[in-house]
Amino acid sequence: MLLMDERREVILEELITQGVVYVSELAKKYDVTYETIRKDLTYLEERGFLVKSHGGATLKQNSIENSFQVREKENISFKKVIARKALELIPNNSSIIIGTGSSTLELAKLLSIKSGFKIFTDSLPVASLLIQSNNQVFLFGGELRDKSSSVCGGWTVSMINEIQVDICFLGTDGFSNLQGPSSPSSSDAYVDKAIIAHSDKKYILGDYTKFTRKSLYKICDWNSITALITNSIADKELVETIAKQTLVITC
Repeated sequence: MLLMDERREVILEELITQGVVYVSELAKKYDVTYETIRKDLTYLEERGFLVKSHGGATLKQNSIENSFQVREKENISFKKVIARKALELIPNNSSIIIGTGSSTLELAKLLSIKSGFKIFTDSLPVASLLIQSNNQVFLFGGELRDKSSSVCGGWTVSMINEIQVDICFLGTDGFSNLQGPSSPSSSDAYVDKAIIAHSDKKYILGDYTKFTRKSLYKICDWNSITALITNSIADKELVETIAKQTLVITC
């Protein structure tokens, strides 16, 4: 049986991954009473991680920035579709910046079997994936950031400021409360702003769930990018709202 602190930690991990947990399921899973689970949820609610509901709890939006390892497993099939559409937009022998994120990692997987590109990135998983490809790959320097498995800070931005690429692809967090693509991290948003400023064409990759999720830091206005690439099942009214400000490519 897990100790109390260990149990609360794994409950929180499950909540981050699934978005919702239920008292009955947790009690059975961890072989404790319903009352023990309710106390665990109360403890996590008091620390701002969740909102208790009848029979369970839901993750409190904006309370936690999910780790890259969690985000890369979410809606993976929809992200693959977006990545394939993004690949179609890249001319041969282009210079590209691929930003940090799980959707952009899917694009990097497709580029790993291509050749002839100059690819720059602030993402450690992207760089690691592309290192053995037949492309010229550059990893920006900077402070290592665990949550997004990336580099960040002034050093990173100073290197971005020294280049101008043909095209960039950036991920985005939920943006239902913001008038533009977003990031849960101010340091990542700072880097993304620089990437957009130093790219001729700028594409945002965001699966359909991002239209109804909230985030903290706006990267730029929608009219500052070339297009948003998303899934065809995204809410049509929300898509139309953004389409008034930039091109929305659905797939």
